[in-house]
Amino acid sequence: MKHFATLLAALVVGASPAASGGTQLRDYLPAGITYDPAVPTPESVLGFQVGDWHAGPEQIATYLRALAQSNTRLRLEETGRTHEQKPLLLLTITSPANLSRLDALRTAHVARTRAGAAADDAEAPVVVFLGYSVHGNEASGANAALLVAYHLAAAQGEAIEQLLSHAIVLLDPMLNPDGLQRFATWANMHRGMQLVGDSMNREHLEGWPSGRTNHYWFDLNRDWLPVQHPESQARLRVFHRWKPNVLADFHEMESNSTFFFQPGVPSRRHPLTPERNVELTQAIAKFHARALDAERRLYYSEERFDDYYYGKGSTYPDVNGAVGILFEQASARGHLQDTEHGSLSFPFAIRNQFITSLSTLQGAVAERSNLLRYQHEFFAGAGKLAAGDRVKGYVFGSARDRASATHMLHILQAHEIDVYALARGYEQEGLRFEPGSAYVVPLAQPQYRLARSMFERRTSFTDSLFYDISAWTLPLAAGVPCVELGRSPDALLGARIDSGAPVPPPERPPAPADLPYAYAFGWSEYYAPRALYRLQRDGIRAQVATQPFTALTADSAIAFERGTIVVPMGAQSAAFGRIAPLMRDIARLDGVDVHSLVTGATPTVGADLGSPAFPVLTQPKPLLIVGSGVDANSAGEIWHLLDRRFDLPLPLITTSDLDVGDLPRFTHVICVDGTYTAFDSSKVAAVERWIRAGGVFVATGRAAEWVAKKHWLKVEFTKEGETGTATAGQRFAYAEHEDRAGARIISGAIFAVQLDRTHPLGFGFPADRLAVFRAHRLFMQPSANPYATVARYAAEPLLSGYISKPNLARLDKTASVIADRLGQGAVVLLLDNPSFRGYWFGTDKLLLNALFFGSILERTEPD
Repeated sequence: MKHFATLLAALVVGASPAASGGTQLRDYLPAGITYDPAVPTPESVLGFQVGDWHAGPEQIATYLRALAQSNTRLRLEETGRTHEQKPLLLLTITSPANLSRLDALRTAHVARTRAGAAADDAEAPVVVFLGYSVHGNEASGANAALLVAYHLAAAQGEAIEQLLSHAIVLLDPMLNPDGLQRFATWANMHRGMQLVGDSMNREHLEGWPSGRTNHYWFDLNRDWLPVQHPESQARLRVFHRWKPNVLADFHEMESNSTFFFQPGVPSRRHPLTPERNVELTQAIAKFHARALDAERRLYYSEERFDDYYYGKGSTYPDVNGAVGILFEQASARGHLQDTEHGSLSFPFAIRNQFITSLSTLQGAVAERSNLLRYQHEFFAGAGKLAAGDRVKGYVFGSARDRASATHMLHILQAHEIDVYALARGYEQEGLRFEPGSAYVVPLAQPQYRLARSMFERRTSFTDSLFYDISAWTLPLAAGVPCVELGRSPDALLGARIDSGAPVPPPERPPAPADLPYAYAFGWSEYYAPRALYRLQRDGIRAQVATQPFTALTADSAIAFERGTIVVPMGAQSAAFGRIAPLMRDIARLDGVDVHSLVTGATPTVGADLGSPAFPVLTQPKPLLIVGSGVDANSAGEIWHLLDRRFDLPLPLITTSDLDVGDLPRFTHVICVDGTYTAFDSSKVAAVERWIRAGGVFVATGRAAEWVAKKHWLKVEFTKEGETGTATAGQRFAYAEHEDRAGARIISGAIFAVQLDRTHPLGFGFPADRLAVFRAHRLFMQPSANPYATVARYAAEPLLSGYISKPNLARLDKTASVIADRLGQGAVVLLLDNPSFRGYWFGTDKLLLNALFFGSILERTEPD
């Protein structure tokens, strides 16, 4: 009866794997170590053993709070909140003696990164940052963090005491809580009592957009340099508050892989990374190899992954005086998966991440004096490097677009790069910079290497393969004028702009009058579209100037460019009293200069304000197609741009959920890079009818090619810049095939296009030459209609980054932007990503112009 009762209870409540003899806590922990029984284990708080289920962010936070309640080795803090308002947590772990004087230790540690500080301190602890699961569906890291925290809190003995006395551990258990939540929910909701390892099991085929990304579907491991999201901003604050010596970045990769740890491919290191960094990475790597050998685990190093792009968690430390280490564990993508190496379980993956977390700490402590000395020398030597550089600094800014320059300034501040206000007017290369809207970055500063990497244009490389992008030049991304200084910038330096302090707004003209004939504001400022939408949302009619014109204010005549927004007061049904406060809000909140016009007559240049040259604008009501086949990063960039920056609501609708009968409710349909096979012929036909009736269809990347195949516009595409086909009788070594194929890829580089600023899509841009970001091998030929090619690649287009010579030749004078009428509507093709990673401010306006001005495109015909 006793055995029957036990069996019945198991049938009724369901026995957990642990209760059935599955993974136990001792299976994870090192042998021969005793643990303080007063410290709660993960299982005692979670109710299940680590690895039995995927722990969600709230469960991880609950355990860490329980762990930190009375432990003298730990300090828990909240460093920020995600977009979904989940807490971002940091656990600081060290010896009780260190913890009692933590602020003093931190101050002394950071001081050694500044010029004139002493290099050596025999008693100083090494600072190690352990960061887990920046990709939310690479969950073994976040779950291993529970075990690492428990081990460091509860382990007893001389070894752990020595480690904690010589190290300060900064443990971030989940760098991406929003993505982790999505994936944990997916994996747990498809888990059965009997684990299924078949790779086609739904548990292993995560739905779109997957938990890899954050709330807005951004890859947070590429956001270390752009710093556009609260998760990244919080971790950058921690990084620079502490200046760690080692940063360990825990990831997962394909299930049929094994385990990787850095160094990466030797030839793919950024030239600004010192050789000593690689030597220290190799020294610590010996500890990983030793630990994994002891467990008979398969692993590899110095292959596949590189150390080039400084915007990843494992390479950002390399340009900040630290050692970044990437770990990649083969992923179970759930709880169990069959692989070519056998059955890969979630606990197995967690155990590897736990092992190498400890080996990182052991290696860092063993190399403590070398790491501390290296960090000091890294920053102390910056002055000598700057003295030997032909470039002494940079001046950047724009009186026409102060917001983009301010965005750029905030990025530099997040990286603790010294920036100064421009003290006096300065002119170079035909560009004029003025105090109040321009800034100076001297290279003679501790952050010499990082500043150099963010401003430089690099077009020559020792290797043609890149794991990520090959260029990220910040002024080109921001679309902000910038010049290199060939001599000391000291005479140009105004006040230093303190990191984290609010930037004082530039001086504004007097507030607009309450009852003018009309209001007018230019389109060059980054947030001018938000200002226009603010008016439209309030029912105020606005017009756009399609020609330059001169207008009179009470004080003077002012010349306005194409794209100027005009709000004629006599055409409004809204009460006049509501409009003037809105105009003041626009000047204050959107950074736009609003002018009060006293007459509708233009005294010298341009049509009068009642002319057809000032068409009335329609309030945009776009929708974004999302779901299977759509590139989630590209979709998220547009969603984030419109939702967070421009306060424009954007319905997210999948192809299967799109009801073509609802299309008349919308003015625009946006399809970003991706494949659109889910659009069946009936929906394609319905969308075409909607365009012909007046809708505007905007397509980017591969969606532009898809549009061409539907013959909505007569545009020719080619996919390959070079075929790679050998000539007759030619042979290549088999071992070279991956390198030869990789060399043809445009992994991410910056190019110049010639922009037609007379076209509505070109309104508001300061110059005919525009920098675009390209990471594909699609080539779009200019339209047969010569008026429809809005932007095409310049004759010598490469500005920064890598492209093969055949692809560069193929790129010459191909199209980047095409826009033309289709019936009463329009189709806009933006081949290159207009909002790459959320910081390509310089081309955001191409998309925004398509939204606000797409409906005014005139029908044009070839001669």
